[in-house]
Amino acid sequence: MTVGKSETKKILLRNHSQVLALYSISKVNDDEKDCSFSLNSNEGRIQPGGKEEITVTYTPSIPGAFTCTQYNINIHGGNIVKFTCQGQSLGNDVYLSSKSIHFGEVQLESTTNRLLNVVNDSDQPTTF
Repeated sequence: MTVGKSETKKILLRNHSQVLALYSISKVNDDEKDCSFSLNSNEGRIQPGGKEEITVTYTPSIPGAFTCTQYNINIHGGNIVKFTCQGQSLGNDVYLSSKSIHFGEVQLESTTNRLLNVVNDSDQPTTF
């Protein structure tokens, strides 16, 4: 995904038991340096036989980075469910139309021009 864009995915939590399930979600070994993934909720309750939808948003901020974040869903009562989010970020795809510019023979005290295009093949604007 290109830096500057976001994408969301849904995770469905189900409670197959006959009792209320209280849960909390935490990152595993979080050093708080990479905030590419975020959740819309870190805790909640699921009614017996019910379900809860969690939204995970990936917003990369460093071009060319691979991000892998692990989470624990701690269900009050002892169960732990683990899940992993992974994402690869891309920078803008920008290049020049030519690797060199040849001006040929130019007379002293005269000027000549050549065209050099900066091409942005990304879906995001860029500066140069």
